[in-house]
Amino acid sequence: MLNHKLSRRTFLKATAVTTGAMAALGAEGLSLESWQKAAAASPETIVPTICEMCGVKCGILAYVKNGRVVKIEGNPKHPFSNGRLCARGNAGIKTLYDPDRLRQPLKRVGEGKFVPISWEKAIAEIAAKLKELKGKYGPETLVWACHPELIAPWEKRFTEAFGSPNFTGHAPTCYSNRNVAYNVTYGTLPGVDYGNVKYYLSPGRNITEGINNAVVQKIVAARQNGAKLVALDPRLSNFAAWADEWIPLRPGTDGAFLLALIHVLIKENLYDETFVREKTVGFEELKAEVEKYTPEWAEKITGIKAATIVRIAREMAAARPAAVVDPAWHGGLGGMYHNGVQAGRAAACLNALLGNLGAKGGLTFSPGMNLAKEDKLPGPPLPKVTAKRWDGAGGEKWPLAKGLGLIQTLPEVVESGKPYPVKALIVSHMNPVRSCPDSQRFIATLKKLELVVAIDIQMSDTAYHAHYVLPESSYLERSDPFEVAGPTIALRQPVVTPLGDTKGEDEIIKELAEAVGIGEFFNFSLKEYNNTLLAPLGITHEQLEKEGVIKVETTPPKYDKLPTPSGKIELASELMRKAGGPAVPTWEPPLVQPDRSNFRLLHGHVAMHTHTSTQNNGWLHGLMPENELWIHPSRAKELGIKNGDLVEVESSVGRVRIKARVTEGIHPEAVFMAHGFGSMVPTQHLAYNRGANHSLLVPILTANFSGAAAQCEVLVKVKKVG
Repeated sequence: MLNHKLSRRTFLKATAVTTGAMAALGAEGLSLESWQKAAAASPETIVPTICEMCGVKCGILAYVKNGRVVKIEGNPKHPFSNGRLCARGNAGIKTLYDPDRLRQPLKRVGEGKFVPISWEKAIAEIAAKLKELKGKYGPETLVWACHPELIAPWEKRFTEAFGSPNFTGHAPTCYSNRNVAYNVTYGTLPGVDYGNVKYYLSPGRNITEGINNAVVQKIVAARQNGAKLVALDPRLSNFAAWADEWIPLRPGTDGAFLLALIHVLIKENLYDETFVREKTVGFEELKAEVEKYTPEWAEKITGIKAATIVRIAREMAAARPAAVVDPAWHGGLGGMYHNGVQAGRAAACLNALLGNLGAKGGLTFSPGMNLAKEDKLPGPPLPKVTAKRWDGAGGEKWPLAKGLGLIQTLPEVVESGKPYPVKALIVSHMNPVRSCPDSQRFIATLKKLELVVAIDIQMSDTAYHAHYVLPESSYLERSDPFEVAGPTIALRQPVVTPLGDTKGEDEIIKELAEAVGIGEFFNFSLKEYNNTLLAPLGITHEQLEKEGVIKVETTPPKYDKLPTPSGKIELASELMRKAGGPAVPTWEPPLVQPDRSNFRLLHGHVAMHTHTSTQNNGWLHGLMPENELWIHPSRAKELGIKNGDLVEVESSVGRVRIKARVTEGIHPEAVFMAHGFGSMVPTQHLAYNRGANHSLLVPILTANFSGAAAQCEVLVKVKKVG
C-alpha cells in the first residue's frame, strides 16, 4: 500500500548515509569529513532505552559514537521488540536530529508569531496565570489533555494536586467504545494470546499498519503455525491483503455481522456449553435477543452473503478455544461509530461463547506485579478533588466513560460555559487540533481560552495556537518513569545530551508545581519516584540504567472471579442496564447512511506514520509524503475521476483537496484517507500542506454510553477539481 516502494537494503543504505550527515549538521563547527574522522576514532557505546516513535514503547538499543546516535536497534531482552523494530522505530534518529525541532521555550506574541523566552520567565508567567484563573473560576477551570505516555502519572498527579478533576486523553478518538464494551462484560480489557491463536477475526483492526511490534511478530508466527486470519474491513488494508480472507462488509455494520455469528453458534449448538454455564451469566437473555439476527438478516445489512457468515461461525467454533475476535480499537469496535459499544459488546459475548478466556490462543489478562502505590511517596497525600468533571465522564450522564473522557466536547463546553468556565488548557504529547473532530472549531476554541500551554518536541498544530510552547527533550535525551512490559520492568534513559534548551517533562512539572504553590506534592526526584514504586520488587532505578530491562516475579492472572457485579462474564450486563442501555448486545444502525450522491468518510493509520507526529520526519516522509483519497472505480467513473486527479472533498463542516486513488480496495459506499496529514504549521517544512487533514471534515459527535467521538459518522461529497 506504499506510494513509494523502497527495498530494505536501499532504506538501510539511505539511513546510514543520512545518519552521518545529520550528526555532522548537529556537531557545531565540524564538517562531515571532520565528524566522520572523530567518530571513527571514538569508542562506541550501546545504551538501552525505550522508543517513543509510537505508543507501544518497544525496548531499543541506541548506538552512540562521539556524542551522536548513529544506529537504533530493537533490544532482544525487551518483550515488545524482541530485537526488532518497525520503520518508525528505525527512524527515531531523524526525529532526534530534525532541524525543525523545538529547541527553546517560546511565547506567542501574535498570529503565528513567537519569541524566545527563558524557562524561568515562562514557568513564572504560566504559574501566575494559573493561580489567577484558579482564584476566579476554581481549580476545575484547568484541563490537562495528553496522549498517555510514561509520564502520564505525573501529569495526572499535577492536575489533582491543583484541584482539578479534568485530566483527559485521546480515548474517545480511538478506543472508548471498545473499552466500555469489555468493561461491562469482563470487568476489564483483555488481551489476546496472539502467538497461539488458531483462528483470528479482526473487526477493523489493521495490525500491520496500526503497528504493535510484538503483536505483529506473534501473529506472523501463529500464521506460520497454521492459524487462519480473517479481516472484517470495508477497506483492503495491508492486513486485509495479507490475511487469508478479506470480508469487505458495509462500513459501520460490524455489529450486525457479529450478532449473526452469535446466532449461528447458539442455533447450531456450536458454543462452549460448559464454559458458558460455569463462567457467564445472562445466556438465556442473549439467546432470546439474537434469535432474530439470522445470517439472512445480516446479509441485507452488511452486504456479506449469509453462507459466508455461517461458514465463518462454524470455522471459529471448530477452532475454539483458540479462536478469537480481536478486541481491536479505532475501527468498528473502537471509537469511530455511534453504534460501536453494541458492536464491541457483540464481539465480547462472541468470545465468551467460544470459551476462550484464559485458554491457549484465546483472551488473556495481564499478570500481576507487586509495585508500591503512589501514597508511599514523600510529602502529603493528594487533596480530595471535589469538583465534577467538565465533560461529565464518570458522572450521572456518562457513568461508563469514567477514565476515558470526552476531549472532543471541549469546544462545546468552552463555547457554552457549562457546566462551568474552562479557561486553561495544558496539552502534552497530543495534537487535538488535528486528532479531534472539526479542526477549525478547535482552533477557535483555543483562541477563546485565556491560557494554552503546549509541551511537545515539535511545533504541532495545537502548539501553533498556544500562548506558551515548552520544548520537551526527545525520548533519546531524557528519563521517564519506568515501564511495565509484560513480566519485565524497563527504563527510558538519555543516550545523548539534549541538543537545545529542552527539559524532560518531569522537570517541567516539578518546576511548574513549585511555582503554582503545589510543590510539596512533587517532593521527590524521578529516580526517587521510580525507586519508591519499585521497592517491593527489590530492583532500583540505578540497576535499570545499567541493564535496561529486568525480568521480575509476577503472579498469574485470575480468571475465576472477574471484576464484574456477578464475578462472571456478563452476557447480560447489569452495568449497562443501570446506565440505561440494553443489557445484551443489540443491533443499532450507524448514525448516518450514504446514498448515491455522497460517501461515508473513513480514515485510519498507516505503517510508516504515527498519528500527526511523524509526517515531518525526513525518512518517514520519504516513504509516504502525503495521503490520497481512496475511491472505488465504479463511483470514480460516475464522477469523471481518474487515478491521481485532484479532488475536492466537502462535508457539513469543511472541505479539503487531495489526490484521488482509484482502487477496488474500498467499499463503494465509502472513501478513505490516511490520518495525520495536512499539517497547518509552516515551520514543519516537510509536512506543511502535504496531503489533507481529515479532521477538517468531521463534525463533533458523541456516541452513546462511551462518549466516543464517532468520527466515521460523516457524509462527504467528492468532485474533481478543474
